[in-house]
Amino acid sequence: MQHKSTLKSIATLHLKATYNSYGQIFFSKRTWFAVTMLILSVLDVRVGLGGLLAVIITNLLSHLLGFSKEKIATGVYGFNAVFMGMSLLFKFYSNSSFLLFYIFGVVLSFLLTVWLETVLSKNKLPVLTLPFVITSFVIDLSFRSFANIELITPFDRFTVLLAKQMSVPWYDLVHSLDNTQLPQFIFYYLKTLASIFFTDSILVGILIAVALLIHSRIKSTVAFLGFLFAFLISKIVGFDLQQLTTNLAGTNFIFWGMAIGSFFIIPNIYSYLLVAGLTPVLFLLYASIEKLIAGTGLISYTLSFSILAILLIYVLIHRSANKFFIFPLIQYYNPEKTVYKSVNFLQRFGSDLPFKMKLPFLGAWTVSQGYNGEITHLGEWGNALDFVITDDENKTYSGSGTSKDDFYCYNKPVLAPADGYVYQISNITKDNDINDVNINKNWGNTIIINHLNGLYTQISHLKKDSFKVNIGDYVTKGTVLASCGNSGRSPEPHLHFQVQLSPEIGAKTHPYPFGYYFEKTNDKPILRMGEVPAENSTIYNVDSLDLIHNAFNFKPGKELNISFNGEKLSWIVATNEYNQTYIFCKKSKSTAYFVNDGTMFYFTDFEGRKNSALYTFYRSCFKLLLAGERSIKIKDRIPLSKELPLAVKWLQDFIAPVVLVSQVNFSSQLNQLDNPYYPEHAEFVNRVEVKSFGKKQPVTEYKIAISQSKIDIRSEKQNLCIE
Repeated sequence: MQHKSTLKSIATLHLKATYNSYGQIFFSKRTWFAVTMLILSVLDVRVGLGGLLAVIITNLLSHLLGFSKEKIATGVYGFNAVFMGMSLLFKFYSNSSFLLFYIFGVVLSFLLTVWLETVLSKNKLPVLTLPFVITSFVIDLSFRSFANIELITPFDRFTVLLAKQMSVPWYDLVHSLDNTQLPQFIFYYLKTLASIFFTDSILVGILIAVALLIHSRIKSTVAFLGFLFAFLISKIVGFDLQQLTTNLAGTNFIFWGMAIGSFFIIPNIYSYLLVAGLTPVLFLLYASIEKLIAGTGLISYTLSFSILAILLIYVLIHRSANKFFIFPLIQYYNPEKTVYKSVNFLQRFGSDLPFKMKLPFLGAWTVSQGYNGEITHLGEWGNALDFVITDDENKTYSGSGTSKDDFYCYNKPVLAPADGYVYQISNITKDNDINDVNINKNWGNTIIINHLNGLYTQISHLKKDSFKVNIGDYVTKGTVLASCGNSGRSPEPHLHFQVQLSPEIGAKTHPYPFGYYFEKTNDKPILRMGEVPAENSTIYNVDSLDLIHNAFNFKPGKELNISFNGEKLSWIVATNEYNQTYIFCKKSKSTAYFVNDGTMFYFTDFEGRKNSALYTFYRSCFKLLLAGERSIKIKDRIPLSKELPLAVKWLQDFIAPVVLVSQVNFSSQLNQLDNPYYPEHAEFVNRVEVKSFGKKQPVTEYKIAISQSKIDIRSEKQNLCIE
């Protein structure tokens, strides 16, 4: 049984590797698209089987040599073999001697693929079709040394081989549209698409164009534009259009459009302009290479595309600023998904803090001196904050204010703003009397915390002998460090806080915002996220409620029991190699990535089925504040990739690189809490509203009921329970 299982897994691996090799030609991982391309390639049986056999040999070789099975399955080793096998059968007669020659070419192409990938990947550069072109050069230079290797002449191609092709039952169907009257540009575009598989069938070109359109509106658009600009340049300079349809010449411009306009760069108006602007350069590069190798018997195939694309990516990688042409953070192999998710990610997390600090105190304090304050926060020490506690009359003390104990903040606990190690403590300075200062020991009693990410925090003017920690201690966010005092240059009790990039007391300050805090107003509090508090603002920490926090605190390894519209399911919580935590549903093969940072629970990505229970959870609980403040409404935007009706989505897809006229707005607000101090039940009302081309769809309202043991999610049509 185990032997059969192993054989089945190997067969599955090579099946995926085979059809994915054809998808990789078009920068795609969609199974249906890859299988379609494979089928279209073998309509010309002789050439097509040459490509298919080359893919199988390459993938078997990579497997036998011990290369990564996951990588083999993606088709990255096989897509150059497709071109290699087809070109060999296109150029040469097949006989026993040719078989050895064929295997040699396929193996060399594979070896070059591995070597070039190793070399180029060090600079984050792609291989593209270089292995195929280089191997073709070797073959074209060497085959005349072998008497038994017969080149197919143009005359034989249109007599002997054509007669054999016409004997294939589906030949007439495949070539049934070849004599159809079409506009010149459309005719050559379809011919060029078909030439990718070394055929001249208009029908094959149409089928590739249609499959490409269904697969991706953006990719089909930039492929079309790439060839359009090449066609226009050919007209202007008097280049023979017929040459574009032979020896993969025209595919340089189609691949160029897809690679730069939709794959390596997030599609936008600038990537489109880049495709258009550099097409003349690509044309000149192609023409110059052809001129250079004229008379040698060599064919450049897609060399010009590979050279220019690699050169451009190399240049863009070495910019100091990522402007206009932005590389995707995650390569989805789907331009629409890349646009929608990348734009959404930048909107949501473009200014997000990878390391979130909390305010270093309990309760509400007032910023008595902010960044670049007029008293002491000047020059290199300008990015610092002073905090005091004030009453309703904005006074910092009660009674006469002549004693340290009169001041509200004096002797109050001071907290660690984030996890880290205590790097340094200074505890040698007496507290001053009111209106007295110690200029000799400017910072007074101070603690420095090393947060192990290049950031240090300094908290000063602490009370002597109030420290609760020692040098070398590891402290977590919220740990009590010491008490607020009046030491150093401090005429009255207050707390000095700064972030710095080196561990010395009094080092140059570094601007850095807090993760979350509330700002008091006369009406309801304002939730601030990733901001530096303004001078004179009164602020306090956002404290999560254990009931809500624990309900959404999904630990890796935990199994969740699910009831979705009466169906029983189970989800697994896990963490991937990038330390991203996610929920996986085996039945729907769906994955939802999430973050619980102690203050906010939010999803970062989703892959899988829209009609799954997991997507309902993702959509209904897209972002939740884990605190008990009922007046705060959290707003966010859900990516468009799964939200729009098909017809609307197609329209949006075409213009997505230029403008998004659709959006999915999410809002969340705590509606009920049975007890603000020791709650046992809470309920959120979350809403999702889809707007597209100026029209609004009906709002979907979700009620999220949270108890000690479960999360119950209800909408008009769905009921989801998580335990």
